[in-house]
This record gives sequence, structure tokens and C-alpha cells, in this order.
Amino acid sequence: MKKVSVVIPVFNGVKYIAECIDSVISQTLKEIEIIIVDAGSTDGTLEVLRDYERGDDRIKLLHSDKKSMGYQTNLGIQASSGEYVGFCEADDYVAPAMYERLYELAKGNILDFIKSDFDMFIGGRGDRLFLNYRILDSPKRKLYGEIIRPADHPDILYRDINMWNGIYNRRFIQANDIRLNETPKAAFQDVGFILQTFLLADRIMYVHEDANRYRRDNINSSAYDQRSLLFIVQEYEYMYQFLTERRLADKRIQTVIFSRFLSLFCGFYRRLPEWEEATEETKAGVEKFKRILKRFYKDLSYEELAYGNLNASIELALLLDDHDIFDSYEREMEKIRKKNTSVFFKYVKKYKKAVIFGAGERGTSCYGLLKKNDYEGVICFCDNDSSLWHKNIMGLEIMPPDGVLKDDVLFIVANVNYWKEIYDQLIAMGIKLQNICRAIEIDPHNALEFSLQEEKRDGKDNTNCDNNR
Repeated sequence: MKKVSVVIPVFNGVKYIAECIDSVISQTLKEIEIIIVDAGSTDGTLEVLRDYERGDDRIKLLHSDKKSMGYQTNLGIQASSGEYVGFCEADDYVAPAMYERLYELAKGNILDFIKSDFDMFIGGRGDRLFLNYRILDSPKRKLYGEIIRPADHPDILYRDINMWNGIYNRRFIQANDIRLNETPKAAFQDVGFILQTFLLADRIMYVHEDANRYRRDNINSSAYDQRSLLFIVQEYEYMYQFLTERRLADKRIQTVIFSRFLSLFCGFYRRLPEWEEATEETKAGVEKFKRILKRFYKDLSYEELAYGNLNASIELALLLDDHDIFDSYEREMEKIRKKNTSVFFKYVKKYKKAVIFGAGERGTSCYGLLKKNDYEGVICFCDNDSSLWHKNIMGLEIMPPDGVLKDDVLFIVANVNYWKEIYDQLIAMGIKLQNICRAIEIDPHNALEFSLQEEKRDGKDNTNCDNNR
């Protein structure tokens, strides 16, 4: 029996597929099988895949009659024979020892699944910017390397939002009949898989390891596709049916799931054209989402909703009670987000040199945003944590605050809880107030794709083989 089966769904992925497959066949773990499921590629991908199949007997090439990432992945799982199953998107690649390290831990600890942190990146080979994403936030990082019972930590689901950065016990998947939703295209079908595995598992682990490389510059093409919102609705309907059939009644977990889908929905709703210009299909999708939400909402108290996400509870009330107000609110929030980011970026660009104070997630995300938008003035990070001093992150050194060049330098404070104290610290060091600003808040998943150029809303269907989100 193979130790790990790696499933790769693809459709018209010729631009990236070779790097993806090369990274899998060169894994330090040799007892693997590689199941590639092509959905009728016409751009030369199929010819590349056939060459790889002839050159490595561990590769099994399957053909899907549906252009659906969910359907393709299910075919791959069904054809797999490994003790554990992993997944790789066709435009990503994996670190050389990823599957060996995860398999050792999963096998040794009898895990239902194990997941690793990962790097997001933009750019071509030899010129890439990497931003590390940590699944566990600061209060929960002591859980890295520990065996966890998922039901005890439902809020992890706010950050555990990918399926391809881990491996899953194949017998666990089969015994629980876990499947991806087989809707068209390649948007959001993995959400249901993530939630099912989390809800049904008893023994899991998260590790901070060298693992997946997740491409973030192949994303914007589908950002304004109206159907992305419909895919979210379809996936929530799929999960609502799953929760009902399995009678998974834990209110905390259900509320987290509820909040996650509402957040996804609102995020894409803000990017729609004006409501009058929305398609009838989109409007019908919104109404369907409201009907499903009402079934769930009536059983929840305000306290339960607030546990999930207080802002989401406000958006939910608006969506269900007055769509016109909800529509105005979401569009205004999007304008504010763009305006705040633009103002921040314009202020930073006044300075030829900048230092990011804070080498955590907020600081690295801020640096990613600035680099994505061609600001090259950041000379280093600094931090009050002496254990970080003189280490390198994202190609820059982390310096002690008093060791940083101070003349004509902007200090960008990237700390949520102690920013006032850091302001006072910098002023006491002789830094002028105008040379200090707070970092804009941006999710790390968006930092490398948020463009400050004028964004287009062409409404085209660009959801493609690369399993874009």
C-alpha cells in the first residue's frame, strides 16, 4: 500500500502544471501515488500530463467528464489507495519534504488528519515574494504539535480554510462518506470538505512546517464573477443539508460555520455591480441564501450569533430585514475599505524609506501589500521581542527598535493591541509624530492580491482550472 495518494485536479493549466507535478514527484517520500484528474483540457495540458505519466509509474491519469473541481477530486479520492490522501492545486507546488513529514506525524499519532502552515506567493520563478500563513492565531499557538479534538476548538475554523495543506486518513474519509460538492467550475467546493473533516474527526494536529506554496497572483480574474456568489450559496446549502442529516447540533460549531459562510457571501456581494445591474440568476441566489439563513437564524440567540461574529450578526439582520439598507451598507463598507487603503498607501509613498514595527501577521501582511503595489522603501522590520532580533523574514532583517535608522524614515506600526504604547515608545526615541503611522488592516490571504490600481468589473466568467477562489 502507498503511504500517501496525492490528488491533482486540473483543467487548462499548462502554464503552471509542470512546476506542480515536479514538486510532487521529487518528494522525499517515495511511496506515493499521484492521481491527476483532467477535465478535458484543450491548451496543451493533456499532452504534458501524458508525458509525465509515461515517465513515472507512480502517476495515474484520469479523465473527468465534468468541469467541476469537486467532481474531479471525488474521482481522485475514489481511485486512491494510499493510507493518507493529500491534494495539490494545479497552479501551486509543495516543499520537498512536505508529505514525508506530515505522514510521519499522522501515522505515529494515529491522526484523522494533519495540516501545516503554508506560504502564499506572487511572482515567477526566481522573483517571488512569499508570505507565511499560520493557521493558529497567537492565543492558540501552544496547540501546534498537540493532538486536538476539533469539537473543543470550533473557532479554529475561522482560520483553517484550505484543504490542500494537509493529508487525511483515507479510511476516515471512506467510513464517514466525506465528499466534495460537485457543483460546476472550481470555486468553494473545498469549503464543505474542510468543514466535514473538521466536524467528524476525533484526532487532528496542526504543525508549523515547511509545506505548501499557494499562488496568489492568479486570483483577480474571478473576483467580480457574479457566479462566485452563487457558488457560495450552493456550498452553504450543501453544508446545511449535511448538518441536518448528521444531526450535528453543537450550537457553537454551527454558529462558526454560519458566520464563515455569511462572511464569504458579504465579501463577494460587495464586489457585485449595482443591484439593478445584477443578473436574475444572482438575485435568485441571494433570495435562496436568505431562505436558508432564516431556517438557521430562528434557532439562534443574539449571544450565540455574537459568539460567531458580532459584525456578521449585524449584516445578517440587515440582509433579512431590509435588503436595500443591506445593499447600501455593503457597498459603503467596500468604498471605505478601498479609501482607507488608498490613503494609507499614499502616505507611505511620501517616504523613500520605511520600517515596519511588528514582525507578526499584521506586519508581514502590510509588507506584502506594499510590495505587491511596487513600494520598495521598506528597509527592515523591527520588534520589541528580542528573540526575533537579527532573524530574517520575507527577505528583511528584524532589528531592535533602537538599532534602526531614524532620519527621514517612516515607522509603520503593525500591532493591534499595543499600538499606543509603541507610538509613545517611538516618540520617546525622538521620532516625530508625522513619521509614525498605523498599518492598514488587511487579511493575509488578500495582502498579495489587493491592487491599488483601478479595478475592472467586466462580469466575465474567468473561474478556471487553477481552482481560483
